[in-house]
Amino acid sequence: MAATIVFIHGRGQEGKDPRVLLGQWSTALAAGLGLPALTLPAVLPYYGNVLHRIAAQTAKEADVLDLPADGAEEMPFHPFMPEDVGALERLLLADLAARAGAPTEALATGGPDALPTTGPAGRADVPVEMIGLSDLLSWTLARRLLTWISRHTSVDKEIIKVFLQDVAVYFTRGRRPVLDEVRRLLPATGDLVLVTHSLGTVVSRDLLVEDAVRRRVLLWVTAGSPLGLPTIQRHLLAPGTRHPGVRWLTTYDMNDIVALGHPLEPAWGTPLSQVEVENSDSPHDIDHYLRHGTVAGPIGHACA
Repeated sequence: MAATIVFIHGRGQEGKDPRVLLGQWSTALAAGLGLPALTLPAVLPYYGNVLHRIAAQTAKEADVLDLPADGAEEMPFHPFMPEDVGALERLLLADLAARAGAPTEALATGGPDALPTTGPAGRADVPVEMIGLSDLLSWTLARRLLTWISRHTSVDKEIIKVFLQDVAVYFTRGRRPVLDEVRRLLPATGDLVLVTHSLGTVVSRDLLVEDAVRRRVLLWVTAGSPLGLPTIQRHLLAPGTRHPGVRWLTTYDMNDIVALGHPLEPAWGTPLSQVEVENSDSPHDIDHYLRHGTVAGPIGHACA
């Protein structure tokens, strides 16, 4: 009996029809396998509305922040979110800045307008510790970092901000209901091949702490994953870089801002296969990731 492919999507999927999403992922994977259609069993546990509802409820229940009325820069990205969400947003932003090679010392005193739009060559070698805690707690520096990252990666600032918010909401309030929903929609029996994207790679890593799930997984695929970011690692159910012990393939585009922490093997260890791809003008798009034969091939082989 063939293993079931379990597609676990990322953030920003609220209001979508899960059947349509399943069809889109299946079509892209079939193209990567060189097939007219996907004949392998596949499911897509949909949690998009669950996470969206939690974010909305979090905003509704949060205290209204006392914001400056004089146009001052020192204010949060999302004034309707509680302080713990904002703090986590800034930690995640610091990780992205470090991995992108942002000159944080200059940003702390100057600002993005006075800086070049390219960072140093070994961007993955810039430690988060370069950003002092006092600076990290400043929304002024956070906004400068955001502007620099947006220019450096050509990713709109609003896209980065909603990514930060949704990840922070997942870790602070959404993890249990999201995992409950994904777990509820998993096949009850049989082997599994987890094909996960973006925030879905974090959800799946949390899911893999459960022996009952982990024992059934033949292959775990992470595409466009933020698992290389230290703040993500610290907030996992299994904190740090503890390899889940399953066969793992991670794929990334160096222009995918969410995957800036790649390659993962130096931190996470083996068994871990790493596939670098070129996704053209849509570096974070799951459709592009799955259409690469080097990504789709191992998935098809694991299901055979």
